[in-house]
Amino acid sequence: MTKKDLLKSIEIGSRVAEQEEDGLTRYFVETDQWESIYTGKVDIVFGAKGTGKSALYTLLSLKENNLFDRGIVISPAENVRGETVFRSLVSDPPPSENSFIFLWKLYCLVLSARTLRDYDIENDHSRQLVKILEEISLLPKKASLATMFTSVKDYFGSLLNRKAGAVEHSITIDSDSGMPIITRRVEFKELNEASSLNEVPINELLEITNTAFKKQKLEFWILFDRLDVAFAESKELERNALRALVRCYNDFMAYSNIRLKIFIRDDIWKQIATGGFREASHVTRTTNIDWSPDGLLNLIMRRLISNDSFVEYCGVDRSELISNFTKQKDVMFSILPEKIDIGKNPNTFDWIVSRIRDGLDIAAPREFIHMFETLKTNQLQRLERGEKEPDGKIVFDKSIFKDSLITVSKVKYEQTLLSEYNEYLSYFEALRGKKSEHNLSTLSELWNTSTEEAAKIANNLTSIGFFIKKKEKDDISYWVPFIYRGALELVQGKAFSDSEGTVECDD
Repeated sequence: MTKKDLLKSIEIGSRVAEQEEDGLTRYFVETDQWESIYTGKVDIVFGAKGTGKSALYTLLSLKENNLFDRGIVISPAENVRGETVFRSLVSDPPPSENSFIFLWKLYCLVLSARTLRDYDIENDHSRQLVKILEEISLLPKKASLATMFTSVKDYFGSLLNRKAGAVEHSITIDSDSGMPIITRRVEFKELNEASSLNEVPINELLEITNTAFKKQKLEFWILFDRLDVAFAESKELERNALRALVRCYNDFMAYSNIRLKIFIRDDIWKQIATGGFREASHVTRTTNIDWSPDGLLNLIMRRLISNDSFVEYCGVDRSELISNFTKQKDVMFSILPEKIDIGKNPNTFDWIVSRIRDGLDIAAPREFIHMFETLKTNQLQRLERGEKEPDGKIVFDKSIFKDSLITVSKVKYEQTLLSEYNEYLSYFEALRGKKSEHNLSTLSELWNTSTEEAAKIANNLTSIGFFIKKKEKDDISYWVPFIYRGALELVQGKAFSDSEGTVECDD
C-alpha cells in the first residue's frame, strides 16, 4: 500500500461531534467520566468549547435503547444540530428570573408528558396528565421540539398578557383524587406576573409526572446542550436563562424519577456562578472535561485504527492495540517525524499539543482532530503532485506541520474566538503582523489607550485565553499562545526592550 493510497482511504472523523454520530459509536473512548454520566451519577458536565461536551450529549442520545433496557428514558431539550429551539427567547424573553424558572419547568413538563405518551406509559397519572395538556394545546399530537417549545411559550405568554373578562381554561388539582383537572372561567380580575404564574400548579403537575414514571419503575432524563448557541446574541439573556435553569435543576432534585442533564461551557458557568448565586453551591453532581496529552493520543489512535487500511499499514492487531497504550504510543511515534524543530525541542506529538493549547492551557480535541485532518489533506496534496513520500513508516512529512498549524489557527481564531468575543476584534487585529509578546507600554501604543486601560483590556483577553500573562520580578508581559499566531501572522519575540536592549524571545 502506498502512502497516497493510505491517506485516501483513512477517515479521521469530524472535529464537530454533531456531524459524526455514526463514528462516535466506533471510536468513542468510554472513560470513567463517561461511565459516571451513563450510570446517572453525574448531572452537569462542564467543559471548554471543543472539549467534547456535545460528543457526550450525542452519545447519550445514541444509547437510547441501551438506557431504556436499564429503565431510563431520555429526551433532548434541544436540537442536536441546526437552529436552536430557544431562538424566540432572544427577541421576547421572560420578564423576570422567576418567570424564566416557570418557563423551564413548563417546558420540562411538556417534554415529560410527550415521553409518557410516546412510550405508551399507561397509568392513571400519565393518562390524565397527557389528556389535559393536549386539551389546552400545550402538547401537540405530533411536533418537533421547536413546535413544542413554541406552544409552551405561547401558553406562558397568555398567562402574563390575559385581559380581565376573557374566557379561559385553567389547570387545577382535584382535592380528593390529587389529579389534574380543567376548569372554565369567564370572569376574573387582572393579576400581576407572580399571581398569574401561581395560578398554574406547576410543581404539583411535575410531582404527578414523577409519580407516573415511578409507577412504571422508570427514570426520565431531560438533556440540555448547545446553551451557548441558544443565547449567544445576548450575554445578559444567557446569564438569566442559565441561572434560571440551574435553579430549576435544583428544584427538580425533589423528584426522584426525573433528572435534568445539563452540558455547559465552564467559562459560561463561571460567569453565571458569580455575583451572589447561592444555588451554585448546591450543584454537586458534576464533572469537568479535561484532556491530558495521553488522552489526546488515545483519542486520535482510536480514530485511526477504526480504519482497516491503517491497521494493515501498521501491521498491528486492532484489539491488542486498543488495550495497550504503550503500543499506541509506539505506533503514533512511528508515523510522525521525530521532531519539527531541531535542537532542544519537543518530539512531534508534544509539539502538536503545545501548539494547539490556548492561554488557559486547554488543548481541545476539536483543534487536535482538525490538525490531523489538515495534515492528511496537505500530505495527500503533496503526494498527488508527485512529490517524494516521507521516509520509512512516517506518514506525515515534517515540512507540512507549520502550514497545517496556520490553517488550524485561522479556524480557531475566526470560528471560535471571534464568534464568542467579537467585541475585542479591534484589539486582536491591532496585533496583526507584530511580535508575539508585549508589555503594557507596547499594548497601550498599539491600542491607542492609556496603560491603565490597556491593563484592563489585556487582563480580559487573558481571561478568555488569548493571552498568557507572564510575570518576572516586577515586569509583566502578555504572550500570545501559538494557536492564535498563525491567524494573526505574529512574529516570534518581544515587542519591547529591557535594560540590555530589544530581546528576541525563543518561546
